[in-house]
Amino acid sequence: MTEPHTQTGTHEEFPCQQCGAKLEFAPGSTSLQCPYCGHSQQIAAPAAAAPVVERSFEEALRALRQQPVSALAENGHEIQCNGCGAITMITAQASACPFCDSPVVVPITEDRATIVPESVLPFAIDERTAGGKFKDWVTSRWFAPSDLAAKARRVRMDGVYLPYYTYDALAHASYRGQRGTYYYVTETYQDSEGKTQTRQVRKTRWSPVSGHIQRHFDDLLICASTSLPDKLIADLEPWDLGALTAFDSRYLSGFMAERAALGLEDGFGVAKKKMVPGIESTIRSDIGGDTQSIDSYSTNHTSVTFKLFLLPLWLSSFRYDNTVYRFVVNARTGEAVGERPYSKIKIAMAVLGAIAVIVLIVLLVHKFG
Repeated sequence: MTEPHTQTGTHEEFPCQQCGAKLEFAPGSTSLQCPYCGHSQQIAAPAAAAPVVERSFEEALRALRQQPVSALAENGHEIQCNGCGAITMITAQASACPFCDSPVVVPITEDRATIVPESVLPFAIDERTAGGKFKDWVTSRWFAPSDLAAKARRVRMDGVYLPYYTYDALAHASYRGQRGTYYYVTETYQDSEGKTQTRQVRKTRWSPVSGHIQRHFDDLLICASTSLPDKLIADLEPWDLGALTAFDSRYLSGFMAERAALGLEDGFGVAKKKMVPGIESTIRSDIGGDTQSIDSYSTNHTSVTFKLFLLPLWLSSFRYDNTVYRFVVNARTGEAVGERPYSKIKIAMAVLGAIAVIVLIVLLVHKFG
């Protein structure tokens, strides 16, 4: 088993060498920057950069290395939202939940153990750029309430790392099914004029089959957060996972990181569901013929490995008419997705306008033939 990346069990301090303030990671760079005096400090590459590798799933379930949250980042501690329940690690003060905008967040005083990620994808887009994308997104929404843009100007953007797994596995499936082979017969029929005609009709000849297949799955991406809707998570893809770098707590300085809500085993359960279409496609290919029917199959998985890492996003949660809407920016690619309210008045006016146009066209056709 490859040893996971480890951190020391004490706080790491990243003070500014000029003014002593806390340094924060500067998106799009490999340096820490002081938010007060602007001094920057390069994140030194390790003497021998550890490659990002898969870890054995079975061995990890038996003895997965965990460490206190305080070991992951300078002054790292966790808060829990009383609204949505999200548990987030922060390195500064937080007055509201980044996922639902609830103003009630409770500090978790217990320094609970968490799985240590072995790699991270650092922020490449800064808050100003993310805020601009939010503004462009809000102002381009059709049928949005007229005051949405004004209210959105007061919305903050939070930099958050979400936990993700990738899984590799070799799937084995034993199946029973039917192979369908097409053949054609000639049949006669009476046409509309009463004349006898012939035509070719396709039939299917079925024969029982059974067999065994294997299919390898590589890097199935599973989000370990449950705080955002699945659609928003999916719309953030693709991620440039080739740029993953070995975990370094300095990349978390100034940002939040959500605790994995989905355990390692539960995450693999989601991955197995993702494998189903691929497994069934391979079975159909193995059955052959012109068409196939799968009666049953059983699956087991071997050579299962995984990676745990953090991916960056800018997140804005805002309330409109007592409903929470989320807007998210992939902090690597700039892909922007979100939820939005609709103006019932604008929609009603559009419908009435469309009806008026249809009525006008009907009247013109009736008048001028």
